Amino acid sequence: HLSGLIAALSPETGQFCLELARMAQKHDCRISFDLNYRASFWKNRENELREIFSEIAGISDILVGNEEDFQLCLGVAGPEAGGKDLAAKIDGFKEMIGRVKKSYKNATVFATTLREVVDANHHLWGAIMLEGDNWHVVEPRPVTVLDRIGGGDGFVGGLLYGILKGWAPEKWMQFGWATGVLATTMLTDYAQPADEEQVWSIWEGNARVKR
Repeated sequence: HLSGLIAALSPETGQFCLELARMAQKHDCRISFDLNYRASFWKNRENELREIFSEIAGISDILVGNEEDFQLCLGVAGPEAGGKDLAAKIDGFKEMIGRVKKSYKNATVFATTLREVVDANHHLWGAIMLEGDNWHVVEPRPVTVLDRIGGGDGFVGGLLYGILKGWAPEKWMQFGWATGVLATTMLTDYAQPADEEQVWSIWEGNARVKR
């Protein structure tokens, strides 16, 4: 798994991530790439990073990013970032992912999170994934947020966990959605350890703490 944060951190880390991806491809390893655009890292380096990100994406099997990531990292047109009425934009997200699929034909899984900020502590949180030719959608659901940082990384971690466990694709999405929610309940950008039962209880809407 490669993160766009690390790839964009410096010219050296960008080349390092690219070499990792090339070596992984050479040895038939499955590659996932979370684009993770950050404007401060990309400033005055757009051409350099676009070239690196495009090559990594071109040999990746799993691509993850939000509407801003796909547009700014890969140059793929998509819906306006942020804003209200997220549920009404789902078709726009699907169209964007369809364009990514046409440009990056090696990948078979494309996923994006959906977030609408109601206020600092209340968000609508959902996700969309295209696996092969099959769409999987978690409609945005209200969640209570303590610290939003890390929700996307939590989603990716849960998604990859489901893939490695050999679950059905629908469960990848559900588990990723729940681990993303879990991360936003912590005052850090990572989630505390939780077992599968605890994560599934979040998906099922159980707010009770199991001790």
